[in-house]
Amino acid sequence: MMHTDEDSTALAESMRVLRSRSNGRTPISRLPDDILFMVFELLVEEKRLEEYTNDDYPRQGSNGLPACLEVTHVCRHWRNVALERPTLWTCISSTSPWLDVMLERSQKAPLDVTFKCPYSSDSLRDCFEKVLLHLPRIKHLELHAFSHEAGRVMDLLSSQPASLLERLKLNVAGYLPLAVSISNPIFQAQAPLLRHLEINHCDRRWSSYIFGGLRTLRVRGTSLPDLLSALRCMPALEQFTFQYDLLESDQPVLLDKVPLTHLKSIAVKATLETAVSLFTHLALPVDAKIALHLPSIQGPPTLADLFSVMNKHPDGSRPVLRSMRAIKFPPDPYSMAVQFSTSTATNWSNYSWNPQDDDIRLSIEFIWQEFFHIPPNSAEISRNTVFDICQTIARCSLFSTELESMHLVGCPDFVRGLATALRTEGSSTYASLRVLELRRMAWFDGDELRELRDVLKMRAQHNIRIHNLRFKLCNNFAIDPMVLREVVVNDIDRDQYTLENSYEIVPRKQMWHRSYFC
Repeated sequence: MMHTDEDSTALAESMRVLRSRSNGRTPISRLPDDILFMVFELLVEEKRLEEYTNDDYPRQGSNGLPACLEVTHVCRHWRNVALERPTLWTCISSTSPWLDVMLERSQKAPLDVTFKCPYSSDSLRDCFEKVLLHLPRIKHLELHAFSHEAGRVMDLLSSQPASLLERLKLNVAGYLPLAVSISNPIFQAQAPLLRHLEINHCDRRWSSYIFGGLRTLRVRGTSLPDLLSALRCMPALEQFTFQYDLLESDQPVLLDKVPLTHLKSIAVKATLETAVSLFTHLALPVDAKIALHLPSIQGPPTLADLFSVMNKHPDGSRPVLRSMRAIKFPPDPYSMAVQFSTSTATNWSNYSWNPQDDDIRLSIEFIWQEFFHIPPNSAEISRNTVFDICQTIARCSLFSTELESMHLVGCPDFVRGLATALRTEGSSTYASLRVLELRRMAWFDGDELRELRDVLKMRAQHNIRIHNLRFKLCNNFAIDPMVLREVVVNDIDRDQYTLENSYEIVPRKQMWHRSYFC
């Protein structure tokens, strides 16, 4: 019997050797170790991205398995390559039972840590405290905690310097309780490489000592005095985003404006009143991009009030706005957006209230919070608001307006608004306008196009003409193009969709889909 067991063991070993030699002859087994390492890196990055369903919270159910674990079970060679590369083991999650293994295998490599505190404090003690023993080598830190753990979290973050930290995201569910005392500066005031900071629902007790090198700041739920105090310590700030309303504070607000001389863009998602309060105390570079997401633009205060308090450093000439896009979204909730660009070549195919395109210098989206409720005067709002905004901006000192192209999307009332503006404000209004694009519109009675035709004809008599009139993805186009051509110098462009649907009646209810308007 023992002889048979020995034979079976020898046979199994022979088969293993043969399989190993056979695997060694496959093309993938002949890849250099550096190439294998690059493949493993891509796998780790893909797995890391899959861990998130949005910007705020890691997806549950991944079991916290190391992204590179599976390649260590393919063959001995792959396992050795993976274990010899510490950077493959640096993405650490709070849900991982492999925490000790990850910390050991990452050796001294910089860490990328995402930690979501459960309501119980056991995980904070068992995992987060263990991770923060390695705080000096953490490169990216994202922490989601409950307010009752905030004091302990801040104590831990104040325990050591963060010498390699470049990006910090701290989200406290609720607000820091008043009993919490943060006496020591976060990271012992030593985070020389910190460039990106996101603070959610935190108050004045988050320290500003280490923020001198920040390039990007995103903040929610703080008071105006605390925010301005922090901004004064951020002379190199380039991108600033503020969301939600300012918290009440009994602290005084200094009257002098905070100079943000290197700021490239500012985005504010808050009420008009909050935006006025914030911009009143900021001095922006003349070329800074501005993005606003407002619940309403019905005053007081008004958009005119907002632009009147915006202060820009006088160095250099004002940006010249050369193109405009207006979009109306469907009523769930009912909202609109107006954007202005310094380029006539701006690609308007994608929409974001806070666009990345550097040429889009001003973006305003406003929204009614009553879901599934269209305001009773919605047609009037759509018809007048966009061009009221244009006139407000033309009168303010922030920009020069020489609009050469307009792109109106999703609402025939925009066309009536334009016709009204051109008719009532004189023939020289928008004298530089050369391109007019109408996109995703359903003409139900044709009155809008006839109004536009009449006013363009009036302008043509003063030798002020549209050079190019474009219709994209429009329904029910029911006016003779030759009639329009009389008032257009070059051409009228109708895409295939518009041609095929020129006289087809489309039920209005089919138009209410937000992607339809982008």
